[in-house]
Amino acid sequence: MENPCALVWRFGPESPGWGGLLAAAAAHGVALRAVGDGDLAARVGDLCDGRPGPGFAPLILLPPTPALIVRGLSPQNGSLGAFLDDVRRGGAVFPLRAMVTPTSEGWTLLRLLQELAAEHEAMRHDR
Repeated sequence: MENPCALVWRFGPESPGWGGLLAAAAAHGVALRAVGDGDLAARVGDLCDGRPGPGFAPLILLPPTPALIVRGLSPQNGSLGAFLDDVRRGGAVFPLRAMVTPTSEGWTLLRLLQELAAEHEAMRHDR
């Protein structure tokens, strides 16, 4: 299994719950990586492995909605749920969340964020 990693989009030290996110990551052995526009063309798996993004941003607007993308924790053994519970208890709110899959680790960050935003929007309209 990969080393646990969490990519955070549009969420940083100024965000409410940042300290709680740091504490949850430390408690669960999750490496945090804040990603931004310069990482949009990078593969999700490469970002989780600590490789640098290409440093340029495609000219596509994305919603400013914070996202948490987690790799290396499992829903089967409870490690993913425990991490997310601690993140929530620490005050961090991520309307967009994803677990990296073998398929999505090869996607660009842009593609994954677009998919998450589309799913989020579809769920808002289904209510």
